[in-house]
Amino acid sequence: MAGARWAQSELLDKNPKADVRVFAIWFRMYPGDAESKWPRGLLTDTRVEHRWDEPKAAGRWFLTRLTTLRPSRGGDGKFPQQADALWDCYLLFDRNAAWNDTPTGVLSWGYTLMRTRDQLLKDFQFAIGAGQ
Repeated sequence: MAGARWAQSELLDKNPKADVRVFAIWFRMYPGDAESKWPRGLLTDTRVEHRWDEPKAAGRWFLTRLTTLRPSRGGDGKFPQQADALWDCYLLFDRNAAWNDTPTGVLSWGYTLMRTRDQLLKDFQFAIGAGQ
């Protein structure tokens, strides 16, 4: 939850005119996680689209393909935890990303979101043209 709060305050709130779309995919990872307990007060920006993914389809797909996404820039270089799905992470794509069999246009990814937030902030600012 800390990562979602950070993304809302540091990326979205501070860049209200940035032309971005955020997809937040939530699923059960801990006992007690449930759609009924989904923290809807996080990531309240209108540019965010939320999805509950009970079978963890997106997390499983990305976990098995993370090393094949190009360009491969893994945040701080640490591969995600041993789990059945990629979670508590970010994947940042440029605006020309194409979503076919495997998405293109990966700018960076990181795990955990809070541990790699400095890289995300730097890459996010680059992607939106901040400071140019």
